[in-house]
Amino acid sequence: MEAASLHWGGESPLNVFPKLKPSQPNSADVKVHWSLRLPETSSLSSKTDPDLYYKEVPGTKQLAPSHKFLLTWKRPYGVGAGLWNMGNTCYMNAALQCLTYTPPLANYMLSQEHSQACHRQEFCMLCTVQAHITQVLHHPGHVIKPSHALAAGFHTYKQEDAHEFLMFTVDAMKKACLPGHKPLGGHSEDTTLIRQIFGGYWRSQIKCLHCHGISDTFDPYLDIALDIEAAQSVNQALDHLVKPEHLDGENAYHCSSCLKMVSASKSLNLHTSSKVLMLVLKRFSDFTGNKIAKEVRYPECLDMQPYMSQMRGPLVYVLYAVLVHAGRSCQSAHYFCCVKAGNGQWYKMDDAKVTACDISSVLSQPAYVLFYIQKTELERDSGPASVGQEPRALGAEDTDMGATQGKLERGSCIKVSELEEHFEKTTLSLDQWKCLQEENRPKSEFNIRKIESTLPSNVVVIHQSKYKSEMKNDN
Repeated sequence: MEAASLHWGGESPLNVFPKLKPSQPNSADVKVHWSLRLPETSSLSSKTDPDLYYKEVPGTKQLAPSHKFLLTWKRPYGVGAGLWNMGNTCYMNAALQCLTYTPPLANYMLSQEHSQACHRQEFCMLCTVQAHITQVLHHPGHVIKPSHALAAGFHTYKQEDAHEFLMFTVDAMKKACLPGHKPLGGHSEDTTLIRQIFGGYWRSQIKCLHCHGISDTFDPYLDIALDIEAAQSVNQALDHLVKPEHLDGENAYHCSSCLKMVSASKSLNLHTSSKVLMLVLKRFSDFTGNKIAKEVRYPECLDMQPYMSQMRGPLVYVLYAVLVHAGRSCQSAHYFCCVKAGNGQWYKMDDAKVTACDISSVLSQPAYVLFYIQKTELERDSGPASVGQEPRALGAEDTDMGATQGKLERGSCIKVSELEEHFEKTTLSLDQWKCLQEENRPKSEFNIRKIESTLPSNVVVIHQSKYKSEMKNDN
């Protein structure tokens, strides 16, 4: 269903309206949230980024300053604790481990900044996740029990979907970022911790093939779902996702300028990129629910620039976590994950069992959710990136570095002294030193893609047709 859009005579070429419900009979009841007038000399074309003309909306509250979010680890943490399976909770353990090794989220949680400022009397998901991440990273070689509060309102003591729990937790953290119960506008919500780390915007653009008028709709996202039935790789799935669509016949588009059903082209692109990219491979058929167990290749480095609405140079992401669904169906399965620790080493996190692995074995896993993080300017300048590379051949067998799951009493843990000794002797590599230097490196004042805080949710941007005057003459 397309979002409604309007052209008002005499208005500026760029107007912003809320997304309308199709059941509304006319436009008389539409309320304009806010609009912007472009300079008289400006001409808006398909190559012009409308975000350049946006200004901060009055009353917007900055909830989490963006400069606090370092995309690399502040400290080169090694692998932390394993997680005890409390009965069909492998889905929760796998999702929590992926969040734990998300560098900007872990950095913020380890700073204890949120808990020191939080005044919530009721349950706070951010405080709970902060305590969990801190405990995991500060207890290498242990096995801990996740707090029951993490799954409160979700876990029913049966196997659940790891992606659903992941988004349940992310959404709860996002809500915990908002002060009190007073609703805030899209601009303030875009400045929250979670939106700044995981959030971006889609741009859906429809171009009338009769008058060449363009209508842009912007929608927020926290993750991206990829259809893999016709794709052999993540890149192919992304290509299919952004492939232009022709609207004609029964699927024709009602142009608000032509005032009739017309042929049109529709395209979907990423307009603003998230710092952390969560790609969900749709492993289950929408019709039968059966698992799609086919192999889908995914690279260690992924360039997202081909899928953006604007050309701004390479936009490279690096893989840091893979959530795996092992099993033949969604009802009977096991979840585990592979994560990249702060010391650059990959580990397989299978509940209480923690084993070291290499990138070759990571890239061979039947991934369900892929976690990528943007490469910093320092990392991009340090050497050529092998973007979009195919998985290499399998290496040696994984080396067991953790404890085997055993019987535990409530609140107890297993301590592996060899692991503690291993991490105490960890030395800094050149890459880790660069990570530590990133925090103090001067930040450029140019080319800062700060767009999320200026686009409200579900807005429609209308570009007036440049052929409008010609149409009037024809009529």
